[in-house]
Amino acid sequence: MAALAVELVCIGNELLSGRTVNTNARWLCARVYGMGGTVKRVTVVADDVPEIEGAFREAASRRADWVIATGGLGPTYDDLTLSGLARALGVGLKEDGRALEMVSRRTARLDPARRKMAAIPEGTEPLFNPAGTAPGVAAKMGVTKLACLPGVPAEMMAIFDAEVAPRMSGGPVRSKTLDVEVLGVPEADMAPLLAELAAANPEIYVKSHPQGPGRVVVQFSGRGEEGVKAADGASGAFLARMREVDAKCSVRELR
Repeated sequence: MAALAVELVCIGNELLSGRTVNTNARWLCARVYGMGGTVKRVTVVADDVPEIEGAFREAASRRADWVIATGGLGPTYDDLTLSGLARALGVGLKEDGRALEMVSRRTARLDPARRKMAAIPEGTEPLFNPAGTAPGVAAKMGVTKLACLPGVPAEMMAIFDAEVAPRMSGGPVRSKTLDVEVLGVPEADMAPLLAELAAANPEIYVKSHPQGPGRVVVQFSGRGEEGVKAADGASGAFLARMREVDAKCSVRELR
């Protein structure tokens, strides 16, 4: 199974000013990887309609399988994600009965600010938000499927897991990451061995991460049955070579 190509579009002035750490991107990257996909690019743009429109158009032009957007779905004047998406799709915004019903489940007060969250691009689909008020939105541009999710992390995670992940995955793709901690061997000394293992196992990702003086963590990641086997084999070969030089090693498996 070929890995899904995914792009993230993270929207919000607070991300660009440094006020807010972009934890949504980190969570989504890990989640997509665990599902067998690959995040090819993360784009961060301001609360600006032309910038948002351009980010969607550019991602679709690269023929990403999926674009996941976060932020800008709320009731305030600067929540502009759906306006940017509507322009990218060439349609208008329209109050959607399904979206309005979703909003009304969370609040009995349907004033203009709250009704704004039910105005979605024509022809798109609202996604129920089990953790908040603003619905997500599913759309398509050419071959690219899009999902717009709130910026509040709990809401983003809830909609992704309930609505988006089942659509992205045709079934579970097994993945495995082994982190091998090595003490007492400089990264430069192990570099030739890592290059050798990476060349011999093109289906896996091999990467060293220096953690401070005398400590390096080496990552072996594979997806699919063959990739998981290759990650196991390569990490085992690496451990054996490190122990030949009396390095202290420990292994942690991440899924």
